[in-house]
Amino acid sequence: MPRILGVVSLAVLCFVFLGNALKSVVTSTVFVSEGEFASFLNISVDKTQILVELLIGSSVMALALAPFLLTRARAQRIATICALTAGACYLALGLTLVMGPALFVRELVVILTFALSGFCISFFAPIAQLAINEIENERERVLLTTVWTSAQPVAFLITPQLVKYVAMDIGTGNYFLIFAAFPIFYLLLTRKVLPHGASPEHSQGQSLGQPPRPTVPRPPLSSIVTIILGIAAFEAWTISNSLAGVTAPVSLGLMTGFFLISAFALVKFRQKKASTNTASRVPISQPPLAKIRASSLPPTALFLLIGLFLLEIPSTGFYDAAYLVRHLCSTNLIQDRASLGAAAQIAAVALGGGLFVRWPQMMPVLLVTGLLLLLIGTTGFVTYPDLAVDASFFYTSKMISSAGMGLITTVIVGVVMCQCRGNPVMALLPALVIMFGTEFGLEILEIVYQIAKMLGQDEVSAYRTIFYAQVAAIIIAFIPTIEGLWLNHKASRAGAQIA
Repeated sequence: MPRILGVVSLAVLCFVFLGNALKSVVTSTVFVSEGEFASFLNISVDKTQILVELLIGSSVMALALAPFLLTRARAQRIATICALTAGACYLALGLTLVMGPALFVRELVVILTFALSGFCISFFAPIAQLAINEIENERERVLLTTVWTSAQPVAFLITPQLVKYVAMDIGTGNYFLIFAAFPIFYLLLTRKVLPHGASPEHSQGQSLGQPPRPTVPRPPLSSIVTIILGIAAFEAWTISNSLAGVTAPVSLGLMTGFFLISAFALVKFRQKKASTNTASRVPISQPPLAKIRASSLPPTALFLLIGLFLLEIPSTGFYDAAYLVRHLCSTNLIQDRASLGAAAQIAAVALGGGLFVRWPQMMPVLLVTGLLLLLIGTTGFVTYPDLAVDASFFYTSKMISSAGMGLITTVIVGVVMCQCRGNPVMALLPALVIMFGTEFGLEILEIVYQIAKMLGQDEVSAYRTIFYAQVAAIIIAFIPTIEGLWLNHKASRAGAQIA
C-alpha cells in the first residue's frame, strides 16, 4: 500500500474511483429499491424501468457532449457546476422522499432530479479520464485506468449492501440526503487533482525546452448536432417502446427517425473519410495532414471500441437476472449471484490491469482470454430454463462471464487511452461507449423479447431467445476485436522493422 501511494496519491485514487463509481451507485440503488420507488410513485415495479432509462439516457447525453465540452481549461468549471447541481438534486430527492408531498409533486421531483443529476454526475467519469490523460508516466496511467475501470463493478458490489443495511434502517430519503455530500467531496478533490489550464509551471516547463502539447482541432458543429440528434432520437424511440410497445405507430415513427439520422451520419462519415484519404496523398510536411491525423481515431482503438460497444449488449446482466426473478429463484440467490459476479469482475480487472502494467505485450492474450470467458459464461445462460431454481451453475456462469468482461474492459480502455493520449477528445470515448452500449443492449434485447412474444413463444422460450441473441452478439463482436488486434500486430511489427 505505501508503494502504491508513492506512485499516485490517495487523493488521485479517490478522485478517479469516485469519478466512475458515483453514477453506478445511483443506478444500482434504483435497481435494488425498485419496490420502494414503485410504491412512492404509485406505479408497478415493471414501470420503474423508466427511471433506469431516464438515468442512463441522461448519462448517455452527458457522455456524448463531454468530448466536445471538456478541455483542460474548462474542466474545473464544469466539475464545479456539475457537482453542485448533482448535490442539490440528491438533496431535493431525499427531502421529497422524507416529506412525501402530493403525488404530482413526487413524480415531478423524481423525474427532474433523476434526469438532471444523471446528466451532471456522468461528467465525473470523463473528467477523471482527463486527469488520467494528463499523467506523463505510462505505468501510473495504466494503474489509474485500472482503478477507473474497476469502479463500476465495485459500485454494483457494495450498493446492494448499502441499501440493505443502511437505507433500510435510516430510510431511502435519508440515504439520498447523505449521498448528496459525495458530489461535494468529489468537488473538493478536483481542487487538488484537476489540471488548471495553462498554469505558470506549465508555461515555465515549455520555456525550459519541453515541447508543447499539440493543439487538437475541435469537431465541427454539424458533427456535434448530428450526434445529439441521434442520441435524442434513440432515447425517444426506446422510451416509446417501453410505454407504447414496439409495434405502436409512434414507436415505429421514432424508430424511422433514428435510422434516418444514423444513415445521414454514416454518409457524412464516408464523405469525410474520402476527403481524408485524398488529403493523405499530399507530402507529410504539409500542415493539413497533421490536423487530419490529430482529429482521427487510431484504427486499432476504433475497432476495439466497436468490439467493446457490441460486447456491452450481452453483458448488461438485466435479462438473466430478470429470468431468475420471474422463475421464483430466491432473493438471496439473486443477490449472491450479482455480488459474486461483481467480485469476479473486480478481480479480473485488477489482475488484467496488473499484468498489462507489467507486460504490455500480453494485451492480445488478455483480450482473447476475456472474449472466450465471456462467450463460455454467456453460452451457459442458454441452459437456465433447464436447471432447477437452486442450481449452483447460476453462480458459476455469472462469475465466468463477468470475469471475461472485466478483462476485456480494462484492456480496451487502457489501449484506447494510451493510443489517444495526444487527442483528449478521443480519449474520452470509452465512457460513452460503455454507457451507450449498455443502454443499446437493454433496448435491443427488449425488442427481441417483445418480438419473440409476438411470434407466439411462451415466456421461457422468449428468454431463451434473448440468451441466444446475447451469444450471437459476442460472436459478432469477435470480428472488429480480432481486426483491432491484427492491426495492432501489424503496427508493432512495422515499428520493430523501422527500429
